[in-house]
Amino acid sequence: MPDVKSTINKNVEKPGKITSSVMAVDALLAAILLLLGIYLAVSGVYYGAFTLILPALLFVAIGGVRIRKLYPVLITTIGKDKREENVLHKSVLVPISRPETTESLVDIACDLLAKGGTLRLLNVIEVPQQLPYEYADTKKVNARELLLEASKFCHQRGVTPKLEIVSARDVPEAILDLSKRYKTDLIIMGSSQRSVPEKVLFGNVVDSVLREAHCEVIIFSYSRVFQPIKYERILVPTSGYRHAQRALDIAIHFQKMFGGSITSLFVGSEADAEKANIILKKTRLHAERLGSAIDAVFKTGNVVDNIVNMAKDGKYSLIIIGSTERPSYYTVLLGSTADEIVTKAPCNVLVVRTKK
Repeated sequence: MPDVKSTINKNVEKPGKITSSVMAVDALLAAILLLLGIYLAVSGVYYGAFTLILPALLFVAIGGVRIRKLYPVLITTIGKDKREENVLHKSVLVPISRPETTESLVDIACDLLAKGGTLRLLNVIEVPQQLPYEYADTKKVNARELLLEASKFCHQRGVTPKLEIVSARDVPEAILDLSKRYKTDLIIMGSSQRSVPEKVLFGNVVDSVLREAHCEVIIFSYSRVFQPIKYERILVPTSGYRHAQRALDIAIHFQKMFGGSITSLFVGSEADAEKANIILKKTRLHAERLGSAIDAVFKTGNVVDNIVNMAKDGKYSLIIIGSTERPSYYTVLLGSTADEIVTKAPCNVLVVRTKK
């Protein structure tokens, strides 16, 4: 029997083709506007012709916005492809708190654990401020049983985990502290997301860890009627940014391990068709470079409704979604769109937040 370490601690549309020549001309015009704006600004300052400043700023703004619209993925992911291809981790921490999620969390962890890597299973006993730490002693038997059960699933996967029980006043702080101490690469947590408090997405513990962890975090969100994690049909909503790309890399990794299919979905307005084509084209090429074939779909309309309905109608077994990168949404973690997807999804959801 493994040793448990106990410590005291505080409408479906396929995208049309955009030719490279059209993209090149569009990019060239945008670059000319940008350079013209910079030239006018410098000339205005040098010659004291300050009337040139306003049109200069206008040209710079139009050129910059146009370039970013054409190449949103290139701008936000340049130099990151090699890092994001490797989804395996040398040190994985899995806080265990609910028996029903144990096997799925262990499976996800083992699927993402590098050969020879370290898997730590953790149970944190929360000790209320008004009670002494001895209160934790009454909870340790159940905690030990929970970890030993989780350990059995690990051994079935050929992985020998390290088990630890921690008592703390603040659960998320304890998880974050241990993650830093053990130099964890990945934290995996479970959370039922169909009865969520309005002020937080996953509840205080998971919410805090997802926001503050120094490493990559994956949240396994499951419905009231619990279903074990499955990878047969994976839907990956994309925005073209790094968390969404990371979600795709993880989906491709699962596909290589277990087979199945992947659909990359971009939802926007008709005005976003050009942007969607570029992002989805890059997504397909990225998948091909990794040896995977995926479907790429563009839909117009409400983002949440399209994603939820597609997952339901297509009988997808899993949605993998990247957390938001917009600073204005930081306090609510995922933003209203992803928040709704998580709470309304008809299947399991993995929320991915890359390393800061």
